[in-house]
Amino acid sequence: MIEIVETQDLKSSAQFTFDNMKSYYEIYGVDWGTEDVYQATKGLSNFDILSNGQRIGVLRLSFERERCQLRDIQVGAAHQSKGYGAQVISRVKDIAQQRTLNAIELKVFQRSPAHKLYSRNGFTVDSKDERFYYMSLSVS
Repeated sequence: MIEIVETQDLKSSAQFTFDNMKSYYEIYGVDWGTEDVYQATKGLSNFDILSNGQRIGVLRLSFERERCQLRDIQVGAAHQSKGYGAQVISRVKDIAQQRTLNAIELKVFQRSPAHKLYSRNGFTVDSKDERFYYMSLSVS
């Protein structure tokens, strides 16, 4: 079982994301460091994903019009493929429903296995470009 709590240390959260995403940044030639991640995420709703009180990941959301933008789910490598991602998605669905939003939208690197997780949890691909799948899920 996981717990989702508001992030208290945004710099540490940015470092977690950078460490987790570094291989994708290298594949796609994204010249980012931890400070870039921090600047890009500091204005979002940032959460830590905890298991037994230990941070195993981070979650970032934003809200526009009647939609939730799922900006980031990062689960550390040691905790992947254990059902945590599905639990986080379920919590995001709950948040969207509590706010009476119509949909959850996201983009995910095509090379990331996360797109399969999103598909298994009801998201559909609306469009794609050379790097990303753009996916959504109706929650109304």
